[in-house]
Amino acid sequence: MRDLEPTRTQRRHIASLVRDGELIAYEHGVVGILVLSAPLFWRAFMEGSSPARPLCATTGFPWPKGPSRVHLVVTPGRRFSTAGREVLHADRYWTRISPTSYPVQSLPEALARFLRCHVQDDSPLIALDAALHDERVTADQVRDLLRGPGSARALARLDRASDRARSPLETLARMDLEAAGLSFEDGVEIEGVGEVDLVIEGWVVVELDGYTYHCDEYQFGLDRWRDRRLIARGFLPLRFTRKDVYAHQVVPDVQRALERWGVSKSDTKAATSTECV
Repeated sequence: MRDLEPTRTQRRHIASLVRDGELIAYEHGVVGILVLSAPLFWRAFMEGSSPARPLCATTGFPWPKGPSRVHLVVTPGRRFSTAGREVLHADRYWTRISPTSYPVQSLPEALARFLRCHVQDDSPLIALDAALHDERVTADQVRDLLRGPGSARALARLDRASDRARSPLETLARMDLEAAGLSFEDGVEIEGVGEVDLVIEGWVVVELDGYTYHCDEYQFGLDRWRDRRLIARGFLPLRFTRKDVYAHQVVPDVQRALERWGVSKSDTKAATSTECV
């Protein structure tokens, strides 16, 4: 309560509410209402700001399933206790905010910290791709905030991001193709067909079909029409489901297709440029 600087009358009123059970008294002068959630309580307790996971929840950005931990940004040089598995980030660049303000970092700040701190590449890249695609943030905004521990890794991740990825499946497939050393483009516009998800080695078109947008009869028929148009223009369309992507099946199937047709990289690119005229 010291940050709110209540008057003596206000302190007496708060004490009365605590006695009546309307408020809950915690350690270090923190009080909370009965419906206050644990993340908000610990943010007030630690005078911190929460990035990443709450941000994805409030903005609608994709987030992989599974167990998660609350991450809190705090001012350095002070000792803090945690309730359990919270992760504390002492940041000397962080500006302390009012304890009554919304306890989630701004979008560029949260993405920058996500890129710096997360152990794996997939989750921060999925969130960053979505933010870039929706034009909610620019790469330069995030880049300007990458300083301190983990920034070298974060900058490398930022360089791998794409504003053309329209779904987490595209991000994950792109990461697998990069790891395999295959040449590709994402979000490619093909005349007479429209935008396709990925074009590998200039002629293999990969389409990633999430069930939500490809389950009705109209979309089912449209997908087959697009496949026929692609074949007529000299492309090989390959379709993968969400389960295929999560099982890392894209690269093996693409490699088998490339080996089966036996066309070199230079020849395929030349053939593609001719077909698209």
